[in-house]
Amino acid sequence: MKILYFVTFWACQILSSILFKYGGIHPKYQWLTLIGGNIILLSASWFLVQLFKTVPQPIVIALCSGGTFLTVQLAMALVFKQPLSWMQILGSLVIVTGMVMVTFGGKQA
Repeated sequence: MKILYFVTFWACQILSSILFKYGGIHPKYQWLTLIGGNIILLSASWFLVQLFKTVPQPIVIALCSGGTFLTVQLAMALVFKQPLSWMQILGSLVIVTGMVMVTFGGKQA
């Protein structure tokens, strides 16, 4: 169930970011996309609270923050056809490394 919460949280972040970008490039829809994106972010917040109930805080922060950055970057690059440079890809790998270190590098009890 925890994995589903993480995936759904990331999906909400992706959808809201795409809506915000769409509203930015199409001013006619800016208010509609702003409201829709924020409704989606409210849902994301609910999933975040559920994760905090059962998953250690450093792991939630690492996976939600880092995961959001990575998934939104990838989705935006794909949807809006904006390729990532090699430096951006390298930076993303550094973030993945940090997420893995925080998730699996905790103190052993």
